[in-house]
Amino acid sequence: MGQSYSIPRLRNQPLRRNLPPGLEPFLARAASQLPLAPYTTWRIGGPAQWLLAPDSPDEAAAILGAARDEGWPVFFLGRGSNLLIGDQGLPGITLHLTKSLGQVAFGDGVVQAGAGAYLPQLAATLARGGWAGFEFLIGIPGTVGAAVRLNAGTGPQQEIGHIVRRVTVLTPEQGVQALAAGDLQFSYRHSRLLAHPDWLVVAAEFCLREQAPPRSLQARHRAIIQQRRAQFPSEKLTCGSVFKNPPQGPPAGWLIDQCGLKGKSVGDAQVSTRHANFIINRGRATAADMRALIADIQAAVWKMHSIPLEREVVFLPEDRVSTR
Repeated sequence: MGQSYSIPRLRNQPLRRNLPPGLEPFLARAASQLPLAPYTTWRIGGPAQWLLAPDSPDEAAAILGAARDEGWPVFFLGRGSNLLIGDQGLPGITLHLTKSLGQVAFGDGVVQAGAGAYLPQLAATLARGGWAGFEFLIGIPGTVGAAVRLNAGTGPQQEIGHIVRRVTVLTPEQGVQALAAGDLQFSYRHSRLLAHPDWLVVAAEFCLREQAPPRSLQARHRAIIQQRRAQFPSEKLTCGSVFKNPPQGPPAGWLIDQCGLKGKSVGDAQVSTRHANFIINRGRATAADMRALIADIQAAVWKMHSIPLEREVVFLPEDRVSTR
């Protein structure tokens, strides 16, 4: 069960008065009650009580510390793929990370990418430099931070956990921590970070080991993109795969298809007719529509196959906990 949040709204006063002293310097320039739907690939989600883009990792650390002291929840938002934000929005503070933590820097045999770096852009940058082994990243429409947390990937031996060397995280209690890949307990769509949703991934470091002609790497990128376009829905308003593939059975998409659920709808949420592990927002779907359709799919697959489908998509706020 997710945690229940109860930060009160400020009544009969301008929104920015009577803020906690520790948070006031940051919230003075934050957006309030801003809809989050435009920040997600599903284009679904209510408003953030406060939305803030930290200027640096140091400022993010200060915000996390102040929020912990005040008992305010903090949520992290990148490009909003694999994410369903509730219709009521998010309480507390939402940190938008794609600009302030999006830098990519090369060192001696390594490349460090900020948590907000977009994976296809990182793949393209590395290909132009002739660095091989990162081509699969072109097919993951998310950020480094979210990919590390979930160990995102596109197939066997093509997961972020197979190529990352070190991850820098920011914790409310202990500050900046550098974790080696072996400390992160990577497995299929899992890392140790999932047990610590209030830890902010700041950056990830990758070793540069293998080189290849840039043209051949770029050709590989085009092939991957064409393959994905042929296999997955062409509609823009999706979140990626909704369910993890069960370890004890066939892929989730096949299981859902066998239940005859392609095209099934709840409101404007619809199971893709091309790939059953994708759900499309036909334009006006709500989070409630998506949740109901996801629950219907899980119930149908369990009834026919006796296999529990586990969500890959993250529900907010309940899949996150307070920084207290």
